[in-house]
Amino acid sequence: SDMRAAAWMLLGATGGWALGLVGPAAGLMPANFQLPGGRSVILFDGVCQFCSRWVQFTIDNDPDGVFCFSSMQSPAGRQLLEACGRPSDDLSTFVLIDDAGFWTQSTAALRVAQRLRPVPLSIGGSSLQLIPPLVRDSIYRLVADNRYSILGKTADDEPPACQLRYDYATVQERFLEAALDGMEGVSASSVVVGIDQ
Repeated sequence: SDMRAAAWMLLGATGGWALGLVGPAAGLMPANFQLPGGRSVILFDGVCQFCSRWVQFTIDNDPDGVFCFSSMQSPAGRQLLEACGRPSDDLSTFVLIDDAGFWTQSTAALRVAQRLRPVPLSIGGSSLQLIPPLVRDSIYRLVADNRYSILGKTADDEPPACQLRYDYATVQERFLEAALDGMEGVSASSVVVGIDQ
């Protein structure tokens, strides 16, 4: 509900540190921010194999293309982290940026699930938000803190493994850093954040 989202934003903006985060856990985006192509953005750890599998799962269950993606290590990802008021080198949680603001940890995951198909995923995403965030986030932290030991990690100079599964058109359409490749003279901010510099 809107009331629950407002309470979570207030907690996130003032107490991200209490949830094991370096920056705010949730909040509003800058007034001049625009979602790229009207799509919600998921920022993920691009060297984490577990995270890449999660991105693949999301793409496979997002037939309408509601989400686009960026690794947090890419220039676009770092810029979006900064726009959220988070350190550009913080990989402690994935981030969802949607039309209501930005979200982290379990709230981000459940907001993503709410918009996926099949219907049981969206119902699960909605109903699990009734569990208090501190409880949900403790489970999220357990997985996030051990994500490299679950499926390993790739080298820093390799593209995220989730991009390797899809054809060129899908990668260009769904991954912000791929869309920026080959666009000489265009700043990341003007494409990704919708801000001309």
